[in-house]
Amino acid sequence: MQYLHSHFTVSFKLNYDGVKRGLFLKRLNRFRCMVEVDGRVYSAHIHDPGRLNELLKFGSEVLVRPHYSSARKTELYLFAVNSGGSWVLVDSALHNKIFQWLLNSELIPNLHGYSISRAEYEYSGSRFDFLLESRFGGKAILEVKGCTLVLNGFALFPDAPTVRGRRHVKCLIKALNDGYESIIFFLVTHPEAEIFKPNWDVDEEFSKALLEAYGLGVKVYACKVVLNVDSMEISWGGMLPIQLT
Repeated sequence: MQYLHSHFTVSFKLNYDGVKRGLFLKRLNRFRCMVEVDGRVYSAHIHDPGRLNELLKFGSEVLVRPHYSSARKTELYLFAVNSGGSWVLVDSALHNKIFQWLLNSELIPNLHGYSISRAEYEYSGSRFDFLLESRFGGKAILEVKGCTLVLNGFALFPDAPTVRGRRHVKCLIKALNDGYESIIFFLVTHPEAEIFKPNWDVDEEFSKALLEAYGLGVKVYACKVVLNVDSMEISWGGMLPIQLT
């Protein structure tokens, strides 16, 4: 799949119809929950692999839209949660599209001059989000990880142990020896984030692997994006400093 540069845009528009506010009631399983909208109870799809315990609490205000998938088992699609007055995007299906917008709009200072050569790039038995190419011809394997958990200004990843995340980090280390640049990009969708940090308390093994990878040359970047619910647009919130220990 080829991704071409688009025109520079200062925001990423969510072209959603039928968006409504509701209240979160309970989570049924990893991908389904119950919400109340306009006095009625509906099932809603959750497209985020995290636990989201700090966000999905009984009575939390949520944003939902109709679920258009032909294979849907739910009536609505939950994509944002209000946490302490801040709207947090919890739709991981958008992460790669948002990254493409950020890259094409040259909003990521460290990746100026890079373009997307291929999406869903397979390397060493793992699938990565993107293969990038620099203007000098170099190849970079990049994985996007979404982050929704913020505590005291720290964006923390992961919010649950991630075997897949550890495997990605180890493969990125291997890719360095095969002549690639290796990049892990944390997309933080909580507007209160000020610093990114691996979540040592939740997944020490992932955190150790990330620290090791950084020391060996894997590039670790984090940025924040902010959802404006009035305009249904996502805006650039800036790069976040990284604190790995």
